[in-house]
Amino acid sequence: MTRPLKEYALAAEIIGAIAVVISLIYVGVSVNQNTNAVMVSNHQALVALDQATTDWFKDPDFAATHIVAMDDVTKLSAVQQAQFTSYLADKFNAWEFAFLTHESGMMEDNIWQGWDGHYRTLLQQSGGRWFWGEGREGFSPAFITYLDSILPAAE
Repeated sequence: MTRPLKEYALAAEIIGAIAVVISLIYVGVSVNQNTNAVMVSNHQALVALDQATTDWFKDPDFAATHIVAMDDVTKLSAVQQAQFTSYLADKFNAWEFAFLTHESGMMEDNIWQGWDGHYRTLLQQSGGRWFWGEGREGFSPAFITYLDSILPAAE
């Protein structure tokens, strides 16, 4: 009678080991799917952040302000300068979000390269460089270091 009991115990151990392996595979697949979902969600959040900045251009007065400001901020009134500063704060916040998301591994390189290229155009104009000089301390140290490192190439 002890022999069948040992066989049952061995079978139970084998079945248990198989169940553990299946569970680990399931957990691995679930983690991968969750990571992909987070990456998609981060990208959607970035699109929404950036889309909000394009809403500024529904106002023709702001669009005109933007054209002047990107060339020479000193030509703006105090109110226009405040609007322009707020707009660029939104743009640079979205860029920082993209940067930090990429740095944390939650944005693929090819997606990051597109967004980074889009935002780098801000530093190619004097208005963007002016904002960075005035507002850089409001951003994370890692983002400050990154932008400071690319600023000479953008000028």
